[in-house]
Amino acid sequence: MAKVAFWNPKIADDIIFPKAMKRLEKAAEVVAEKARSRCPVGTVSRPMYKTGRYAGQYWTARDAGQLKKSIRVVKLRGSKARNVRVYAGHKKAFYAQIVEFYTPFMRPAVNSSKRQIKWVLEND
Repeated sequence: MAKVAFWNPKIADDIIFPKAMKRLEKAAEVVAEKARSRCPVGTVSRPMYKTGRYAGQYWTARDAGQLKKSIRVVKLRGSKARNVRVYAGHKKAFYAQIVEFYTPFMRPAVNSSKRQIKWVLEND
């Protein structure tokens, strides 16, 4: 049985993890592009409410395509956070989960891009 002497995996981590994170970001961007192409886009744009209970609230405004613009790739920060995520929605497009429930666009994007994700992770 062979014995490895003076093995320090932290040295390898400094080389492996940055490259792996770049691959993960590229794979996540593949999913984000597919989600943007599948995302339903509304046709109505209107300014925020001027009267009523929610007058002056920024989230009452509607911009056509706001949900599509909100799809983004986020690399988590921190010493232990080695993760990349694809998010849809933000403060003005708070309805992303509702749209995903009734007209899925994120889940089909992930399912249809599995082959491309595998290729990016293996070959890039």
